[in-house]
Amino acid sequence: MNDNYKKICKTSEIYNRKGKRFQLDDENEIAVFKVNDEFYAVDNICPHNHTSQMYDGYVEEMYVACPVHGFQFHLETGEQPTKMGCKLRTFELKIIDEWIYVKRPEQKRFDFRF
Repeated sequence: MNDNYKKICKTSEIYNRKGKRFQLDDENEIAVFKVNDEFYAVDNICPHNHTSQMYDGYVEEMYVACPVHGFQFHLETGEQPTKMGCKLRTFELKIIDEWIYVKRPEQKRFDFRF
């Protein structure tokens, strides 16, 4: 396993259709969901209202709805049902020996170099 992946939790710690939040690195908080025995990692910050509550969203089929305003995002693609508007960032993950590993983003969200 290379350094781009962070060990997050055991698969048994994620319950069906319920999200759980984790700190991926110093600037990325993620929400991990389980739907139909598949796992998904998305940004915990809603791109619509910028609150960090996606982990608490309502899951219906393959969409998670932000608990604040109800905006829905596809767990795999991050797109809204209309495929228009803002997208929720998604993260690649791997499962090895019942452990979930999530890939850190290649680029920083904020770059403060001058």
